[in-house]
Amino acid sequence: MLESGTVEAQESVKQFLNGHFTTLESLELVNELLRDEEETNALLEEELKAAQKTTQALHQEASVIAENVRAESLRLIDIHSKIVGSSADDDVSAWQFREGTEIMDLMATLAAELQGYERLKRSKEYIDIVVDVEHTADQAKKDLPLNKQSVLAACAHAFEILKTHGTQDLKERSSTARQTESHLGKYIRQSVQQIWEHVETAAGDALNKSLVKLGWPAKLNMSSTSAVVDFDAQFSTLMSLDHMLRGAEETLDQCCIDLQRGRASPLPLEYMARAVDIRMRYHFETARETNRADKPEWWLSQVLATLQNIVPFLEAHVQWLYDGTASKHLDVRNEFIQLLLPIIRRKLAHDRSEYLRTGIIIPNVVRELADFDHTLQQVYFFEGSSVLSEFLADGAVFDAWVEAERSAAISSYMNTVAEPGAFDPVYEGDDLDPDDPRPTLVSEKVVLLVEDIAERYAMVPSRMLQLQLLSTTQFPIVIALVEDVEAEIDEFSRVSLAFIRNTAGLPSVGAAGVTSTTTAMAKTASAQSTFVSQLGRLISWYQTVWHVEESAREWNNSTVYVDMWAAVCKRAQAIGKGTDPRDWRENCDCWSIQDRRLLDDETESAADVISSHGNEDWLDGGIWERSTKTLGDLKQRILELVCRAINKETIDQMRSYRKKNNWETDGSFEDNRVSAELSNVLPELSLSLSSLSNTLPYAAFVRITRALGNELDTFLVERVACAHRFSIHSGRQFCRDIDALSRVLLSSAARTAFKTAARHSLQKARECGEILSCVVDSTASPPSSASPGISLSLEEWGPAVMDVAADDQETALVLNKLGIKHLSVKQVRRLVGNRLDYAQSTTP
Repeated sequence: MLESGTVEAQESVKQFLNGHFTTLESLELVNELLRDEEETNALLEEELKAAQKTTQALHQEASVIAENVRAESLRLIDIHSKIVGSSADDDVSAWQFREGTEIMDLMATLAAELQGYERLKRSKEYIDIVVDVEHTADQAKKDLPLNKQSVLAACAHAFEILKTHGTQDLKERSSTARQTESHLGKYIRQSVQQIWEHVETAAGDALNKSLVKLGWPAKLNMSSTSAVVDFDAQFSTLMSLDHMLRGAEETLDQCCIDLQRGRASPLPLEYMARAVDIRMRYHFETARETNRADKPEWWLSQVLATLQNIVPFLEAHVQWLYDGTASKHLDVRNEFIQLLLPIIRRKLAHDRSEYLRTGIIIPNVVRELADFDHTLQQVYFFEGSSVLSEFLADGAVFDAWVEAERSAAISSYMNTVAEPGAFDPVYEGDDLDPDDPRPTLVSEKVVLLVEDIAERYAMVPSRMLQLQLLSTTQFPIVIALVEDVEAEIDEFSRVSLAFIRNTAGLPSVGAAGVTSTTTAMAKTASAQSTFVSQLGRLISWYQTVWHVEESAREWNNSTVYVDMWAAVCKRAQAIGKGTDPRDWRENCDCWSIQDRRLLDDETESAADVISSHGNEDWLDGGIWERSTKTLGDLKQRILELVCRAINKETIDQMRSYRKKNNWETDGSFEDNRVSAELSNVLPELSLSLSSLSNTLPYAAFVRITRALGNELDTFLVERVACAHRFSIHSGRQFCRDIDALSRVLLSSAARTAFKTAARHSLQKARECGEILSCVVDSTASPPSSASPGISLSLEEWGPAVMDVAADDQETALVLNKLGIKHLSVKQVRRLVGNRLDYAQSTTP
């Protein structure tokens, strides 16, 4: 026991020295401290004398009471002896215990005396406890500025009184005793609470004064040794009070006393944080210009600036003060930041009504809170909860944000699509790569809106909230674009016959000459302008959808959407039963807590989640997969409409060529010019195809030219070659026309890849020209301008082909050797039969 006492004494001395002499310069304060101790000792001696007087008076009073009790006891013993001597021990029947007898009166007197003695004893104990409590309270109030150790001792004694006497009336005792002690227990609890509040307030005020000397919470001035010494002393006092308070937690819980008032952080740090709290309230929660809900960066930057000023002091000095105590494991920096978070929460709660009223400012708050959390975690290594997560946990605030984003995005989109040039290209010029989409005003607006929204919610820590924002704010923009383009396409399809010109009414150029040439050219130019304009509308819709589709494919590869896709894949894998992650939108409005836990789980990376399932569709998929498919389908529908429009336009222009009636004449066709009926068609067709070649990607243009070539091929074979009778000269004219059409298709293909595809067009029509221009007999020599065509004459191969009794397969082999590979046997027979200069004896 002696050794234990010595160790405790040494420890007390060390604490005293550490608290008062932190530097060598502080040794100059020894004389001042000695004077303080002498004054304190004198006060204690006066209190001791007063206590001795009080004790002596109480001792005399107790002696008198004890003497009276002793005299009364002797009298009772004498009476008892008389009773016992008047009868035998076993003859109790002689005792008179009836009402009114001397014995019963004696017993009543004895009982009353005993009750009085008990009351007197309890009263004395009551008075002693009250005197002790009052003396402790007076000691705490009187010694606080002078003797901190005395104050700490008074607080410790107050907690001891509370532990001994403050819980008696709360325990299971008799109703009489509980009633007697209830007032005393209540008085003790209230007194102890008052003592503590007074001591804590005084110690906190002293610490605040010392902090003011240091310049807290701005940039600290550590050059003043006396200010640092004073801070250390006041801080040590609060540390001791905090240690004492935590040691009495069990007793306080039994007495239902909350001296911590819900606080969990160390007491000294709480008082240090109050200065920051007061400053923040003054600047950002009062009627000042700095109190603006739409400027969260103002007050958040103020908090970070404060941390930048004080964290070095906390880490270097305050942490050192704790390292010498039982709380050396405490991370002062982390604890102090934890104390600043209620300031952030209160400010957010203060501005909440403004957030709900003006939801468009919430994204800025979210961005600033995300940066604030990032700074706390990366710069100050804070390990507490995220302020942003707590902010977004407010369902009303999140809903206000979603609605504001949705309304603003849809409104911006509607304003853009309502503009006259909404589908006009943003960038003009031929230097753009045709294989890259050309953004239009509306497509660029859609892409920017989607990307801006994604940028604003990319820092949201919850995948579930991100998915809800995606579903509610971004998808509706793309859906609105699809619906608007589909409506335009439907209207275009409905009235397409009205703007695709009908050239049947135009005057034709006959063999006799030109009729109303000027009028015809004017009408033709007007019709071409209308067609090019309408074709431009189709291309602008195609470019619009194409641009958004390509952007959506790129979005699928961005980090934020890859993580979201991994989250829905993980949820689908957990649910099982053939769940398709692409169906996540069907019930995203009613996701449960379990769904959120699955979606927000980040224990696995996105790649691991997707690859672990082993489903290749999931590996190739993405969060925008359904949207890209919808846009792709719409793009193909537009392309089909372009094909239909240009095919119909070209065939309508070829109507006069189909009705040409001079094929049978044996006029001169050796001027190497195309037919007059075709000469007006070729420039316009070339212009249309050239425009498409410069504005469509390779695959789309090849599809259009291939469809147009097939349409022209069928038209020339069925409506021209097989529908008219030809001489060898008109057949050669037909070949020149086919060559001219092929050159138009070839010249419009500005890129080499297009030219390769164009060379294979009009193959059936070419073969028709070869048959119609084939010489009749081998003695005839073809003119130098003739196409090489078929090397054999009609007389050499015609009979074998025209023999209807021959097997079609054998006939097809003959034609194949002649180079006729695409026309059917029936078509070849019709063409040979249409030759005016070939006499066939056998009727086909």
